[in-house]
Amino acid sequence: MTDRLFDFWSKIPRDACCHPEDATVLGRAPHHFQADCLPAAYWGPLITAPIVLLFLSPGFTASDVDHAQSEEGRSLYERQRTGAANLPNEEEYPAAYGWWNAVTRQFGVDWSTLRKSVAFLNLGAYKSKQFHDPHMLSALPSSRVTLAWAQAILFPQAEAGERLVICLRSAKYWGLATKEDGPFGDALYAPPHTRAGVMLRTPLRDRITAEFRRRLNG
Repeated sequence: MTDRLFDFWSKIPRDACCHPEDATVLGRAPHHFQADCLPAAYWGPLITAPIVLLFLSPGFTASDVDHAQSEEGRSLYERQRTGAANLPNEEEYPAAYGWWNAVTRQFGVDWSTLRKSVAFLNLGAYKSKQFHDPHMLSALPSSRVTLAWAQAILFPQAEAGERLVICLRSAKYWGLATKEDGPFGDALYAPPHTRAGVMLRTPLRDRITAEFRRRLNG
């Protein structure tokens, strides 16, 4: 189970827009996912990152299509699927950089300092302009693998204080409840937040921000 998530994503061809194990479900069920983009369940050094941010699924911009067709884009996704690569910078992936920069601004740190220490984990791996497909999360093998890995490996690590995990989108799909008074265990948080993944201004936000900065600085 420890390596199941990374082993699963190592089996996708570098130019494929869907994982082979997801192809049957995607072919027979209606959905709003972009069929011309590369999938990504996670970004950054997920294997070792002391901080992991949970989201629902990747967003979509028009530039993602050209990025998926480029050798640079395919190589980038291939490296990211190892779970050991740093988060891409602006030169490597401008659209993703802009979004991550906006999300992490709430922690009051420079984005460039996060690349080696923060990872993003998506429950859904496929891009869409807006997420309208919660029914697919239980049907897609890729989503089931992600959730199983999170619940068996990542969440226990956070509850034990080994990592800081912050759910910033759709806690209920992760099997969590929004919790305003603190973490589950030592460091598994599901704070109140906006649809954009920004924590509401509460005392808990201040606590999480302080913990984020502490772990970022080692």
